[in-house]
Amino acid sequence: MSRTATRDRFIAGSRFGDYSIEQELGIEETGMVYLGRHVVLPRQAAIKVMHPGETWSKTVAVQMLREACLVEALSHPGIPRVYECGVLPDKRPWTAFEHIDGESVGSMITETPLAVADVVVLVRDVADILDHIHQRGLVLRQLTAESLIRTPTRRFPFAIRQWGHACTLDAGGKAQIDPRDDVRQLGKIAFRALTGSRAATNASTTDRYPAAPRDVAALVDSMLSGQRGLCPSSAEVRDRAKWLSDTLELVPAMDKPRWTPPHGLDDKVTNIEEAITGFTIRIAGRTPTR
Repeated sequence: MSRTATRDRFIAGSRFGDYSIEQELGIEETGMVYLGRHVVLPRQAAIKVMHPGETWSKTVAVQMLREACLVEALSHPGIPRVYECGVLPDKRPWTAFEHIDGESVGSMITETPLAVADVVVLVRDVADILDHIHQRGLVLRQLTAESLIRTPTRRFPFAIRQWGHACTLDAGGKAQIDPRDDVRQLGKIAFRALTGSRAATNASTTDRYPAAPRDVAALVDSMLSGQRGLCPSSAEVRDRAKWLSDTLELVPAMDKPRWTPPHGLDDKVTNIEEAITGFTIRIAGRTPTR
């Protein structure tokens, strides 16, 4: 059955633990998401509830509980906190996550690309989140522009909202799980944010956006590399993007001087002393008099 309005939904005022439902936020692959408010504490939460009546409900229930456990083990301002977790009388699990309000990167880049400096900041901050989880033996596995949220009111400007496909590095069995797959997915998002088009196999960043700064284009292209030795780690991406963001911030501050001395001597200047005197007067903002 498609996940439409025909499914059971919880109305405003429904209780999940210490949270009261205020409104519906959206629908995900495994469950409905509601905005809830704690009945005592002054905070809101995104409450995810498993869909009812699934033939594969046990698999989904395990997936949702695993998601909550994995996110609970992380501590980063770009990762939502887990507030509470429980099971309904019909055995469906639910989880109350920190509510992260903002605009998805996917909606931001639908019409127009981002400015170069904004793309670099996006790469820097998301790579920092990825490095945090990679160092703890986790892989996100499904990073999309829609799952990235820009949060201008928080101390960390970007957050990853969806963690349903995250897993540990040893969860793949015989299939190898590579943290650099997360980096490549971030590279695809950066390519699209910078050029306005989706990454293609034979197209480099400069092919689609010739005006892109060389170092920025090189970073994005390296993130898209399918060769194991060429694709950088999330930590390397973060460090390179941080250097680039610091550099780009300095460029606008480098104003041209009001006046610079001409090359060589003026034809009317007959000696060095006169040239120095005229130069000094012009620096002071006055017109030389003879």
